[in-house]
Amino acid sequence: MAYAKRNVREGLLGRMLTELLETRIMIKQAMKSARGDRGLSKILNARQLSLKFICNVTYGYTSANFSGRMPAAEIADSIVQSGRETLEKAIAMIEQTPKWGARVVYGDTDSLFVHLPGRTKEEAFRLGNEIADTITATNPPPIKLKFEKASLNVYYPCVLMAKKRYVGFKYENPDEIEPVFDAKGIETVRRDGIPAGQKMVEKCLKILFRTQDFSQVKDYCVSSWTKIMKGQVSVQDFIFAKEVRLGGYSDKVPPPPGATVAAKKLALDPMDEPQYGDRVPYVIIRGEPGSRLVDRAVPPEELLRDRHKKIDDVYYITHTLIPPLERIFNLVGTNVRQWFENMPKPIRAGASRFNNGIEDDEEDENEDDRQNIDEHFKSMQCIVCRGPSDTDICEDCFEDRHFSAQLLLEKVRMVERRARNVHILCAACTSSPAADPILCESLDCPWMYARMKSVQNMEAIKGVQDLVARLPELSIEDVNRIDHIDDTIIDLT
Repeated sequence: MAYAKRNVREGLLGRMLTELLETRIMIKQAMKSARGDRGLSKILNARQLSLKFICNVTYGYTSANFSGRMPAAEIADSIVQSGRETLEKAIAMIEQTPKWGARVVYGDTDSLFVHLPGRTKEEAFRLGNEIADTITATNPPPIKLKFEKASLNVYYPCVLMAKKRYVGFKYENPDEIEPVFDAKGIETVRRDGIPAGQKMVEKCLKILFRTQDFSQVKDYCVSSWTKIMKGQVSVQDFIFAKEVRLGGYSDKVPPPPGATVAAKKLALDPMDEPQYGDRVPYVIIRGEPGSRLVDRAVPPEELLRDRHKKIDDVYYITHTLIPPLERIFNLVGTNVRQWFENMPKPIRAGASRFNNGIEDDEEDENEDDRQNIDEHFKSMQCIVCRGPSDTDICEDCFEDRHFSAQLLLEKVRMVERRARNVHILCAACTSSPAADPILCESLDCPWMYARMKSVQNMEAIKGVQDLVARLPELSIEDVNRIDHIDDTIIDLT
C-alpha cells in the first residue's frame, strides 16, 4: 500500500470522506446556535450521526472480504495503522513536553483525554489550543488535532471509568458559565436500564460536580429510595424494555424476563408476537420469598389494572439503581450500598384485601396470581398523620377527631380533584367525550400512568366518606373494627 499526494491523484474515498466530515462539522456548529430550539437540535443531531455512520460503514466495507461492497482490506489496514502511529506520536509529544505538565489518561482511535492537574478552566483552554496546534504542525495534511468532537471542549470536572465510558461537565469556550452535561457509555445514555436509573445517576453526578460534597449525594439517594419504598413514584420510571429474541434461548436455563412476558402475551393473542430484536416492556413485582425473577415479571398494563400488585422496590433499588452508582462512586472509595443498608426503612404494607367491609373469599380463591403475605395485613401507619401506629388511627389523632376527620376529607377531595383533572386532560387528548371512559393505553405517555393511578386512588377511598361522617361518634375500638379502610390512602398526601 502506497500513498500519493493530492496534486498527483486524489483518491475517491478520501474525497468522499473529506466532504462527509466537513459537512458533519458544519452541522455540529449549527447545533450550537440552535440550542434554544429543541426540535431543530434533534434533527441536526440525527443528521450528524447519520454522516458519522456513513463514514464508519465506508471503513467497514473496505475491510470486508467476500461480503463487502468495496472489498479492499489493504485500505482498511492502512487506516488503522496510520491512526495508531499518529496517536502514539501525539501521546509521546504531549508527555515529553515539560512546559505543558500534561498527562494522557486515555486514547482511543482518534481521541485523546489529556489531564492537566492544578490548572484552571481558562488555562486548560489555552494549553489545549497550544497542544493541538503543535501536534497538527508535525503531521501532514489533512491530519488535524482538535479538541473532543471537532470543537474546543474542556471537561471540568470529569469522571473517566473505562474505555468509551466517561461523563463530565463540558465547556466549549472559556467564557461559558453554564456547562453541558455530557455522558458516553454510562447508564444515562443506555437503553437497557430503567428511566429511574438514568435520572438518578445523572442527578447524583450533577450534585457531585457542582458541590464536591458526597453528603449531599447521600441525602439525595436516601430521599429517592425512601420515596420508592413508600410508593410515591410513577410506574413509568421502572419499566424495563429489553430486546427479545424468541426461539433463540437455550432450554437448559430460564429465559430472560422480557421473553417470558412476550411468551405469555403470545399465548393470549397469537397475533401479538414481537419481531426478532423488539423491545418488550415489563416490570418486576413483589412475590413470595424465593420466587424466580421471571415469575415476577409482568406487563405494565397488568400492574396498573391490579392495585394489589406492587413493584418490587427492594429489587429495583439493590439490583438496578445501586450497581451503576457503585461503578462510579467506588472509584473514590464510597460505599453506596452501605448507604441503603444503614438508612431507616419506611414501614409500608400492601393494600388490604378487604373491599367495603366485605372479605371477598371467592375472588381470593379463584385468583391465579399468588399475592405476597404482607398484602393481607393492615398497614402499621396511621391513615391520618402517617405516623407509626398499631391501629388504623393513632391515639393522638383520635383524641382530636374533628380535626382528623377534616384532614381525611381533604385527602378525599384531593383524590377526586386529581382524578377529574387527569380525566379531562386525557379526554381532550384523545378527542373523547368527557363522560366516556378513556381507552388510551400508551405506555409512553406519563398522563396514562397518572390516570390509572387516579383510578386506583378512587378505589382506595371508598368508604372513607362514611368513616368521616361517623368518626366523631365512634370509639377507637369501633374504628379499628371497620375493615373497609384501605391503607393506600396514606400515600395520597
